[in-house]
Amino acid sequence: LGFAIVEDGEIKAGTAESVLDVVGPAPAAGAPTDVPGWTVVPRNEIISDKALQQEVIALRVPISDDPNAGSLRTNDGSSAAIYQSTFQWDAEAQTITDTASGTVYRANDTGNFVSDDGVMLPTGWTANVGFANFVRLFTDPTMVQPLAMVTAWTFVWAILSVVIPFAMGLIFAIIFNDERVKGRRILRTLFILPYAFPAFMSALLFRGMFNAEFGVINEFFFGGMNIDWLGDPWLARMAVLFVNVWLTYPYYFLVCTGAIQALPADALEAASIDGAGRVRQLRSIILPLVLVATAPLLISSFAFSFNNFTIIYMFNNGGPAIPGAPYALGSTDILISAIWDISGVSGGKADYGLASALSILVFIVVGVISAIAFRQTKKLEEYQ
Repeated sequence: LGFAIVEDGEIKAGTAESVLDVVGPAPAAGAPTDVPGWTVVPRNEIISDKALQQEVIALRVPISDDPNAGSLRTNDGSSAAIYQSTFQWDAEAQTITDTASGTVYRANDTGNFVSDDGVMLPTGWTANVGFANFVRLFTDPTMVQPLAMVTAWTFVWAILSVVIPFAMGLIFAIIFNDERVKGRRILRTLFILPYAFPAFMSALLFRGMFNAEFGVINEFFFGGMNIDWLGDPWLARMAVLFVNVWLTYPYYFLVCTGAIQALPADALEAASIDGAGRVRQLRSIILPLVLVATAPLLISSFAFSFNNFTIIYMFNNGGPAIPGAPYALGSTDILISAIWDISGVSGGKADYGLASALSILVFIVVGVISAIAFRQTKKLEEYQ
């Protein structure tokens, strides 16, 4: 597909890959009906074929070998105009000049064109940066402190998101496994209900409930006090942790219920005969045997919580913001949501290299912790 034009009594034709070139003499009057070496597409065919219309509109035919000369474009298939870029490339100086404003963009060592005032063009070229992004994570003073806060909170978040729901699930499983509890089936169903709700919907629901002005948390539980749950860093962390615990404890409740029901009854009976109390049985028999069955699930849950982007993003978008932090990093951001912010996917300044380096580090950290944890779980098998 190409364009043919009449200029200076000659017919010139070209494609997106080849510049306009003379192919024959032009007719004495009117548009040419025949172009040597080409098949002329009737205009009514272009009008009736939507796909062909889009191809014609998207076609760019260069005027000459000089890219600054512009390209030929059309909107109707019958007339065309020359479009010229306001950016001109100077091969000798290795610069791009904006002819509209006079701004000069110079090539740097990282594969970008940057002006004197720091504005960077989106286009560039591939450049080997080595470990520069990894080094920047540990040496850039604007990044070290915010990322240290985010990293520390990520570990606290991942650990508490496993320990607290597991403890709650184990306690509820022990309670409702007692035959003396009336209505155990109904109560078990009620306690499992949070597990049935989609996580993102629950996060959005709790976001409204924790609103300082009209949220039901302040209205019903704190007498209408104006507690800024989403604006205070520590309160926001407590709130998002509460939401995650509410969503995940039913999972551990189910797992621990199955593990407890599979415990050998003779071991518990023997311990009871020997005088072991409830607490001693829990510490020496129930907990070790439950951990043997649930340890792999706890490790996978830690890895999941370490990268639990949904709750963090949907509940408060990682906020409130850390003062002076780049890339809009927030107090409830974990490493995975920090990567999202740094990559610029949600808007703002984008740094894909830094985000990629941080992603690799997160992968290594989770992999190492999981490997160590799996090795430690072998010690629990001694209780079997």
